[in-house]
Amino acid sequence: MTLRALLDALAARAPGLALDLHELTSAEQHRMLADGRLDVGLLHHPVDGAGLRFGEPVDVPVGVLLPRASPLARPREIALADLAGMDLVTAPPVTAPGWHEHLLTVCRQHGFAPARVRPARNPEFLFGLLLAGGAVAVEPAALARREPRVAWRPITGTPLVRRISAAWPIRAAHPAAPMFGHLATETLAAPDEPGGPALLAPAARPWPVLFEAGRDEKLAR
Repeated sequence: MTLRALLDALAARAPGLALDLHELTSAEQHRMLADGRLDVGLLHHPVDGAGLRFGEPVDVPVGVLLPRASPLARPREIALADLAGMDLVTAPPVTAPGWHEHLLTVCRQHGFAPARVRPARNPEFLFGLLLAGGAVAVEPAALARREPRVAWRPITGTPLVRRISAAWPIRAAHPAAPMFGHLATETLAAPDEPGGPALLAPAARPWPVLFEAGRDEKLAR
């Protein structure tokens, strides 16, 4: 739904703009942006911003994913310390190194030192590990709606959010990159769905990302 909304917004704002979409991790995007092989992407923070310009960030709430039948799912929210002794299922660190380290640091600071950190590259494998028992994940609420046997609970005190923003090279930037960044912020900050949890509006002043806008050969410099 987020991808569709962003594509619709781009089509309305710039009907002649052609896109070549790629499914890439934050780390892959970062390398390709630095090498000039990608015009614009969506990165999970924290990330090295050298040589990049960022659109306004959006903070996406994350909570605990766990089996719906688990006793831990009974409360309306969960403290990270309540997860002591559980495994943590998350994307491999190479996909978004900054977010991976931040996630583990905050968990430990709040009393949750995972027994094991178990990598999962796709939602189906993540759900399988959760349903096997003894493991939890920390992800946005939207992921739970893909598996009815899994519940999502907010974390007490909201110590974690996933910050995302569009990014593009400072040098030789594609002329449409700032517009994409603005539309990406608007789309990500919109309510997730009627009656569902909304994303926190542009951030007050990161699972592999699902989509990226890459260089289209028709627009190549």
